[in-house]
Amino acid sequence: MNLTSAGFRAGLVLAAALTPGRLAAASWTLASYKAEVLQASYDVKRAAEDETIYRGQYVSDLAAFWLPSVLVSASDAPYAASNAPRLRFESGDVTAGITARLNLYNNFKDKLALDSSRSASKVYSYRLWQERQKAALASMQSYYGVLRKKRLLEVVRNSLASYQEQYEKVARYYKEGMKSYSDLLKSELNVRSSQLSEASSVENYRNSIMDLNLAVYRQPEEAAELADETFVSTAASAAAENDAAYAVEHRPELKVLRLEAERAGYASRRASLERLPDLSMDAYYDRRGLGSWGKAAAGSLNPNYYLNLSLSLSLGPATISERQSAFEARTGLERARRALYEAELQVRREVVSAGLALDTALKRYEVSSLAAGLSKASLEIVNTRYGEGRSGIVELAEAQRDDLQAGSDLANALYDLLLARAGYDKALGKQLW
Repeated sequence: MNLTSAGFRAGLVLAAALTPGRLAAASWTLASYKAEVLQASYDVKRAAEDETIYRGQYVSDLAAFWLPSVLVSASDAPYAASNAPRLRFESGDVTAGITARLNLYNNFKDKLALDSSRSASKVYSYRLWQERQKAALASMQSYYGVLRKKRLLEVVRNSLASYQEQYEKVARYYKEGMKSYSDLLKSELNVRSSQLSEASSVENYRNSIMDLNLAVYRQPEEAAELADETFVSTAASAAAENDAAYAVEHRPELKVLRLEAERAGYASRRASLERLPDLSMDAYYDRRGLGSWGKAAAGSLNPNYYLNLSLSLSLGPATISERQSAFEARTGLERARRALYEAELQVRREVVSAGLALDTALKRYEVSSLAAGLSKASLEIVNTRYGEGRSGIVELAEAQRDDLQAGSDLANALYDLLLARAGYDKALGKQLW
């Protein structure tokens, strides 16, 4: 059996799998990858479009609230049976003028509608922020996912190198009569199993790169080079006492719910006003004629302007309908307030839970770091004792498995800690991009 040539062939296959034969690999840092994801994300683009639409709607409503409506018109009947001749174009036949109207008061209904429009504009601004936050967190998960798989692959390859080195020693000892054929077979099985683990790790690594590419709409098979900017602080991560209060104030989800409750309040007040007598005050301006076209009749008042007051009250079936509308609006307001309170409690729980998860992740990383160092030292000791004949192949294989597991646990603990930190910042409502 020749494991050297078999390993060489397997290495060629894995190298081909790791090296896509297309363009040069894209090079990213975490910040540059997040920026590209935010720029490419369809969900972010859709939220930005909605935000632009509702901001424009508010500007339109604001203009309608403060500015008068102006109508410039001109009309003529160039052909009629009463005309002499029937087809004629004369300036005296044209009716033309300018009319302007400005509502000064209507029981504050326009003001409530404007306030509701402003709140809607803010809602979609916060929803855009939420989509960016969601995309940023997803990009961090993808980025760290690739680095995690890459580091796990390195751990597996280091373990494979250790198994191959050990196999060569066992094969030599076997030829010299120092080790049994059973030891040789077990050592070979360890190498084969490690090669299988390497193939599985390569598969996971390549899949993670494809997911990374798809998030920015690149061809999935293209290569990518990521900067490993993994800095881990071992400082205490206990949550501050006011973190929950900070999250309640800054989480965009709660800001959206507050604005929705605010809009429900405007709707309730408007529905209540509908049950009252409708008092309206409007200013009008009317000027006949546009230059030589459509001049006003001689002796008529031109321009004409006036203030119009009206008071009306709907009775009959409308009274019942307005009462029902007011009840529905009040119910909507109460539901919005309950939803806000429930969400505030949930956010407080998320902050506490995320803080506990961060503390656990930090402790797991510290323990994994210690375990990785101990397992490596233990493997060196067992390896030396095995060469001296004081340890068996089973004890050596167990030490090698422990070293592999400890290295894998450390890699997982590292990126779990980084993501737990990001998850805690998200729970607080801190910007991740």
